[in-house]
Amino acid sequence: MTPAGQPNSAFWPPNAILLAVLLLAPRKVWWAVLLAIIPAHLLAQLQAGVPIWMAIAWLATNASEALIGAFCIGQLVRPTRVFDSVRGVSIFVLFGVLVAPLATSFLDAAGVVLTSWGRGYLSISAERFWTNALAELTIVPVIVLWASNGGRWIKGATLGRVCEAGLLVLGTALASFLVFGLEPVLPSTTPLLLFLPLALLMWAAARFGSGGLSLCLLIISVTAIWFVMHGREPFPFASLRENVLSLQVLLCTVVLPLMFLSGFMTEARHTHASLQRLSSNLINAQEQERTRIGRELHDDINQKLAMLSIRLQQLRENPSDVQSRLQVLHQEVDDISSDIQALSHELHSSKLEYLGVVKGIKSWCNEFAERQKVQVDFRGDVTRVLPFEVGVSLFRILQEALHNAAKYSRASRLEVRMMQHAREIHLRVSDTGVGFDVESVMQGKGMGLISMRERVRLLHGTFTIKSKPLGGTTIDVHVPLPQDRSPSEAA
Repeated sequence: MTPAGQPNSAFWPPNAILLAVLLLAPRKVWWAVLLAIIPAHLLAQLQAGVPIWMAIAWLATNASEALIGAFCIGQLVRPTRVFDSVRGVSIFVLFGVLVAPLATSFLDAAGVVLTSWGRGYLSISAERFWTNALAELTIVPVIVLWASNGGRWIKGATLGRVCEAGLLVLGTALASFLVFGLEPVLPSTTPLLLFLPLALLMWAAARFGSGGLSLCLLIISVTAIWFVMHGREPFPFASLRENVLSLQVLLCTVVLPLMFLSGFMTEARHTHASLQRLSSNLINAQEQERTRIGRELHDDINQKLAMLSIRLQQLRENPSDVQSRLQVLHQEVDDISSDIQALSHELHSSKLEYLGVVKGIKSWCNEFAERQKVQVDFRGDVTRVLPFEVGVSLFRILQEALHNAAKYSRASRLEVRMMQHAREIHLRVSDTGVGFDVESVMQGKGMGLISMRERVRLLHGTFTIKSKPLGGTTIDVHVPLPQDRSPSEAA
């Protein structure tokens, strides 16, 4: 894949493969991956006649390109989800396809020129950039998506889906051979034929996402460059070097908008599936809430009322012991009243309306601590009246968080912080309990965390959970405040 007498390969997969591996591997093992590539890289370069200093320089630039891309992408998005949204695709294109190859291309070209391995600093830099950019676009999504979703796709694929995928791959291979492998009847038809694979790429993007799109582009790229390297020149009156560069630019510019389209469609499919799951879970949650209220009424309040009825019957049959029995009956009535009040506060806390959001939440936290026999450390610093819809949502989120903490964390002390920062409200609920695996819970059928996240999303806020087994749990909610309100006294 390297033109004779040229320092740059027409298609260079190693950097893209290394970037994909670093995206999939934990950072603590990156050093082992980098050590493992050293002998393979030097062996391949020295066998090809590359000077030792040039081989070492290329090792440094190739590894740096993958490291820069993997580090920047990993800081901003989960690597296994990078192709599931427009934001993820944007981050991948920016750092993996543009920034990392561009930054190292100039260093690589400098090494080539200084060692007299090639001439033309700017042209070598441009060739290396497009070579690596094309490899990143074609190879990284295939490896990352296959490693993270391949098994699930195989298990869930129907016969029709498999046949469609096979037909797409076969059609892409045949179209690539037809366009780049056969001599055209007229040279003027070459530009027209070059757009033939575009329909297949759009099919792949629409039906199979970034993975299918990149796989088809990989087939087209390897086929086209192979035939160009063996004498087929799709762009007449151009040199081999110019044909390769033109193909690289054409394929990159064609696939970039399709990759963004694929990210948008994948995000839309995930949103649709999430809404379907949410609708189903909301129905189940409604039934669970009704069951819980019915159980509270039947097992607790109804039983206490039955005991109160029995004691009143005993008092009527034996009125001589009125004084001592009245004290017991009075205590039982108080207990029933407290239970009903607690249940009504769980359903709708009127204190939010009469005391304000912050004071109402603080009062509820005190009641919760007394009922659950835990310590709740509440601190609030809010300098303006909160809209009622914001207050109710924050109250429901706090309810769910504290109930989960009291039920599962095994912590004796819970912390609640409600602060105002500039134009937003920050609610934090934390404990030092047993913790849990956030990813497995969010993907499960439990509605607690999902309902909390959806409430925050409706307020255009952000919702994050940090937890790990035996490491405690911290829930952070940031909700923007309306811009048309003026500061006032604390709620």
